[in-house]
Amino acid sequence: MNFESAAAQQSTTTKRTIGRRVGVAAVVGVMASTTGVSAANAQTLDYNTVQTAVDQYAPQAAAMVNDYVATGSSASVLQNLPVSDYGTGFGVIEEIAAPSVVKPAQGTFTSGFGPRWGSMHNGIDIANAIGTPIQAVMAGTVIDSGPASGYGQWIRIRHEDGSISVYGHMSSLYVGVGQWVSAGQTIAGMGSEGFSTGSHLHFEIWPNGVTPVDPQAWLAGHGIYL
Repeated sequence: MNFESAAAQQSTTTKRTIGRRVGVAAVVGVMASTTGVSAANAQTLDYNTVQTAVDQYAPQAAAMVNDYVATGSSASVLQNLPVSDYGTGFGVIEEIAAPSVVKPAQGTFTSGFGPRWGSMHNGIDIANAIGTPIQAVMAGTVIDSGPASGYGQWIRIRHEDGSISVYGHMSSLYVGVGQWVSAGQTIAGMGSEGFSTGSHLHFEIWPNGVTPVDPQAWLAGHGIYL
């Protein structure tokens, strides 16, 4: 894989993708060296094993990638990265350790998308205790994080496909505007701020970045059922 020639043409988003590939490849190498499992057989590894390796080696990989992006010299930066395979292993570990779409929160589905109380309810509600973790449904960049009319507090994330996800009524916010978040990363704690009758997450999805659609159907399209 020629990182040097690719970097000259990449946007910031694509450089981030390159960094992720380097980090995942590093994990593949770690798996091969510490467990004796080859990259080709990496699918036999359980999630916890993979996640442990990701947690342990992600900072090292990220630092190397940052140096690479700054210098444009992959030869000096990547030579010590424990990479065993950029093919089969990458695909398997990517799928196991970093799902592309996740459920935004655990809890009870209490309200759907559509007309409600004389107005349009543009999302779905998932109820649980105050402070229940709320996760980003997909990787992306935080474009709003703070007070918002009706929502109490909200977070909006713009994803790489142009879609925007919206999270409302949180009691606590853990990410800020401009921050990159991964799918499944905890971004807030559930609450009952704004126009709310109890602790819950109000979740919306805008596939074209403008118009909200039924999040329940959208999640089902990605294999997630409430």
